[in-house]
Amino acid sequence: MDAMEVDQITHASPVVRSRHYQLINQKVNLDIGFDQHIKGTSHLTIFPEHPDVKAIVLNARQCRIKNVTINGRKPDSIAYADPCDTLTLHTNASVRQHHVLQEKLGPALISPPEPELVIILPPDLKIERNDEIVVQTASGVKGTTLEPTNTNDAEAAEALADTAVSRYTPLDVFIEFDSIHTRDALHFATGPPGSGRWPHVYSRGGFLPGRTSSLFPCMDSLYYRCTWEISITGPRTVGDALRQMTGGSRSDQDSNKDSHAYEAKEMVFVCPGEITDDVVNKTDPSRRTLSYAITQNVSAQHVGFAIGPFEKVDLATFRDADKLELLQENAAPIVAYCLPGRRAEVENTCLPTTDALDHFAITHAPYPFTSFSYCFVDDHPDRPASFAGLAVCNTRLLYPEAVIDSAQEVTRTLVQALTTQWLGVHIIPKQPEDTWVVLGSAMFLAELFMKDLCGNNEHRFRMKQVSDRICKLDRQRPSIWDMGALLHVDPTEFEFLALKSPLVLYILDRRIAKTIGSPKISINIGKFMSKARNEDLKDNLLSTQDFCRMTEKVLHASVDDFINQWVKGAGCPRFTAEQRFNKKKLVIEMTIRQSQAEDPTDIDLDPEAFMRDVREEVHGVWAAPAQHVFTGAMTIRIHEADGTPYEHIIEIKEAVTKVEVPYNTKYKRLKRSKKQRARNAARAENDDEQEALVYCLGDVLQSEEEIAAWRITEWSEEDEQLMNSESYEWIRLDADFEWVSSTTLRMPGHMYASQLQQDRDVAAQLISIQAIAQYNAGRLISSILLRTMMDQRYFHGIRTAAAQALVRHASNKNGADMIGLFHLRKAFEELHCTVDGDTIMTRPNDFSDQLAYFVKCAIIDAISKVRDDEGVAPRSVKEFLLDKLKFNDNSQNEFSDAHYVSTLLKGLTNALLARGKKPAEEDMEDDLEQLTYWAQEEALERTCLEEIDRYRRMDEWTSSYQNLYSRTALECQARLTRAGIGHFSSLHFLQYARPGNYDMLRCSAFDILASADLFSHGQILQMFVHHMVASASPYVRERLTGAFGKALARRALGYNKPAAAVGGSDALMVDIGAQETDQARRNSVEGAVKALKRELGEHHTLRTALWEALNYPEAGYEDVRAMMEFCQMLYMAEDEGRLSLPLPRYWKMEVVGKGKVKFSRSSNVRSKKLEQWKGKVSSQAAKPKLMLSLGKRQSTSAASPSAQNTPTPPPQAGPATSGPSMKLKLKVGRSSVGKQ
Repeated sequence: MDAMEVDQITHASPVVRSRHYQLINQKVNLDIGFDQHIKGTSHLTIFPEHPDVKAIVLNARQCRIKNVTINGRKPDSIAYADPCDTLTLHTNASVRQHHVLQEKLGPALISPPEPELVIILPPDLKIERNDEIVVQTASGVKGTTLEPTNTNDAEAAEALADTAVSRYTPLDVFIEFDSIHTRDALHFATGPPGSGRWPHVYSRGGFLPGRTSSLFPCMDSLYYRCTWEISITGPRTVGDALRQMTGGSRSDQDSNKDSHAYEAKEMVFVCPGEITDDVVNKTDPSRRTLSYAITQNVSAQHVGFAIGPFEKVDLATFRDADKLELLQENAAPIVAYCLPGRRAEVENTCLPTTDALDHFAITHAPYPFTSFSYCFVDDHPDRPASFAGLAVCNTRLLYPEAVIDSAQEVTRTLVQALTTQWLGVHIIPKQPEDTWVVLGSAMFLAELFMKDLCGNNEHRFRMKQVSDRICKLDRQRPSIWDMGALLHVDPTEFEFLALKSPLVLYILDRRIAKTIGSPKISINIGKFMSKARNEDLKDNLLSTQDFCRMTEKVLHASVDDFINQWVKGAGCPRFTAEQRFNKKKLVIEMTIRQSQAEDPTDIDLDPEAFMRDVREEVHGVWAAPAQHVFTGAMTIRIHEADGTPYEHIIEIKEAVTKVEVPYNTKYKRLKRSKKQRARNAARAENDDEQEALVYCLGDVLQSEEEIAAWRITEWSEEDEQLMNSESYEWIRLDADFEWVSSTTLRMPGHMYASQLQQDRDVAAQLISIQAIAQYNAGRLISSILLRTMMDQRYFHGIRTAAAQALVRHASNKNGADMIGLFHLRKAFEELHCTVDGDTIMTRPNDFSDQLAYFVKCAIIDAISKVRDDEGVAPRSVKEFLLDKLKFNDNSQNEFSDAHYVSTLLKGLTNALLARGKKPAEEDMEDDLEQLTYWAQEEALERTCLEEIDRYRRMDEWTSSYQNLYSRTALECQARLTRAGIGHFSSLHFLQYARPGNYDMLRCSAFDILASADLFSHGQILQMFVHHMVASASPYVRERLTGAFGKALARRALGYNKPAAAVGGSDALMVDIGAQETDQARRNSVEGAVKALKRELGEHHTLRTALWEALNYPEAGYEDVRAMMEFCQMLYMAEDEGRLSLPLPRYWKMEVVGKGKVKFSRSSNVRSKKLEQWKGKVSSQAAKPKLMLSLGKRQSTSAASPSAQNTPTPPPQAGPATSGPSMKLKLKVGRSSVGKQ
């Protein structure tokens, strides 16, 4: 059937905005071909809420509407406006008309998007009140009498009170369509014939408005939810899919056995929900149809599927028998799908997910959908896409048993995708501003499971790290309340919201636990999950008010102040505390100041966040005002002289809080000496652990031989006396982690050392490490950090932090004599080397102790950062790292060394880059020492370059995990090339960016090309921009767009200014007067964008490449939006257009004969101006009047100056008189000019 004739709609029309009806059910039939052509039907069941409904408005993009009926009748009219149809401008348009495209795409990029399809109801269709209540059930639409006649009917009506009912005539809207461009909704992961890639297709998720409506007509909004019945028709085998791509037939099968086995692989339809039908087409055995139903109300955004030759892995086999008995019928099926050959990786990667599903089902609420599936696919972006009962993940998350580095973060990602099923798909925010509570609750539950899986120390350590990161990021940003409506602005908005929201819930949970004795947030979240499952939560909408009301019930106090500060307010408090012991009053006087309002506002822009700043500027997103005061209770823990910790709760109400904390110890200070510590340690072996004193951590390397061998420095007698004179051991602010804050407590170093050794909380230990790391280089501090690193009883995160802190003490200042470097090398030799006299041999790798492996990598990284007083890496550091890289032996190790080698390569590169400035050749002619030094340095650099290149080549014959060898080696070579060490051309990196290479390797190569002077290489720039829209992989397009944005950011901020080439002239032209301009461009987005337009606005190659990318026929909305953002940054908007007119040509005449003359235009162009004949008019003649007869109307007017240019007839003989009236009738085309 041909496409229906439709009218255009205006988005401002009130018909589009008004919706007085409820979507109840939608049936979708999709016929998916791997030639990327999709056709189907959409059948919507709609219950009017008002008898005056005149139109149905839907979202439908990039499709052709072929037929529409409403209750079996043709609609009165149909109006359809596809935003894609308006993306083309006139022929002579340029990038400077980007604002025109922005205006055209505006309605499609808002959230929710404007509807594109308006269906006017037939005039003979009357919406009347029903005599029966029409009820939508899983089996269809049924009717029941409006007035109950008996008790059973009354009970039935009461049972149906919460179901979807219609008191007016239901509307059945049927739409037949086909889609010709589904890049925004579906991704076809295919390759050219013979590439070996498995063809598959899957739904795409994300925050792009209108993504699902690019596949089929629907109400594409989070808040229009209904039940679904979906039928999908697709190829039955891999061979059938390939033939759809190439246009072949089943008779074209290859006789090769391997090829036949490849093509005979069955295609699996991954469809979450209850499978209702699965049949092979009787007329075409190459096609198969699978039908399924989703009986819970979900939005169109959460309907997804995948088709491919997947292998099914039943993760329920990992379920505990005890949990299975507890769950019984609530034990939801959980499976994973992967491409052939990756079953073992899936089993290893998804091992904890079954336990997580059962944990949430037992602790909080049963799983809300029929089953849950992970589907691992190629080309998918980093963040998993969550649909009802399905999480589509990228195959880059998979890792074998031999890889241990990514295990924890991958598990966290998969568990977060699982909790999103309850909170995010089944339960949604009531309004966009409530996103923080839904997303934060999902992330909070995921962190609680990770706490049970990895331990309390890991959990506390991560919470402290996240808190420190938020304190750095949450400056001049919107609040998490406002950020819920800004997720479509920039991807980092979601990342920040997902980071801060669970931490806000965490500190609220800590405050509740302090007040009532036990945490309650997870219990409250579980109640909402249970309500939604039992249909007690209205429309499954969760609001901030609902959350606060539930919290106040258990807390018996208002949480409005907390919500206003931490949710609706932005920023984090920055505390500076001082204390003094008052012996007369026996109190500790403390002063706590908040200084967050004093943070400078003119800080330099970060190139990593520049694109987010620009997008927020464009969308009018403003930072929340700084909060001068955060209020609430804070716990101060004071470890007094007898070793007893005393907790004191103070109220923070002002910017400056002064308190007097009572001192409890009344007796002489019981300071422990070394001998007392040894006796206590011996007594602890026999006494109860709780009675033993805590002096245990960091007490390694205590013998005299060890102290001498490790060059350890102990506390001096003066230090001991000072410590003995103190009235307390140490003070800790916010001991119960009830604040997300940056705290500076001015406390002596020996108190931080005591806290590091005696406090069992890893958060307190990390605070001590961070404080000690700021002290000047010294032997004593280095010895304390060394003992911390060598004591295996410390949490591994504390040991790695101590290794990083030792870098500061690898200096000659204050008599340190590079003691930090000695301690780091000595620790590595002790832990990982065999010493035989003066010979030190590195032992073969053994990563069976994973905690020791993490410390080993941290030591390597710390050694690579060691610098002398001139900022140059010592030669011994380079030789040490080169030796460990050259003699790395992984033959006896059951685990992969890819990440360890990557750490070595990066460390060696860091050391090579920290070299001194080489003097000119003429300055070293007579300096033999300098000549010898630089000759040795250059020889060492050549050896290091060869070793780095050796690992790059290793991936060519034995592939490392995710090509980590090659990726790291390329990054190192690029950094060394920019520093003038080694010379690798752009072609060296460009060969790895070719299609067909591993995606992560390609992206690394593109990142290298973008980080160099991309805008100086026209052909590379043109290819880079082309792949930003033309690459088949969404992951590659996303990575390239991000890399290009960072390249623009560095140029805008002045970090990548064109300079003299390496090896060229040493002269560098510097505009001294531009220094103030450079500072202005780094402090404001406006100044940076202005500088960017000035420097790149006339770049012809860039302008051409961006315009071609904007007009790329296969580009999706995301791609076009990114290109428009770049154009807005680079070019001023201009309202102009070129008008092309034909050149005037001479006429030629040809005598045909018989009184006929033929006139035609010649090919000769008229180049001279045609002189107009002007008659002689007497100066005494009066001005003639010109009578124009335009159709039926006449106008009389005096001759105007413009009329003087018209040819004047010859004057008649005789005296000059008033000219006669002239009637002139002008006709243009077929109608008179004067016609109205």
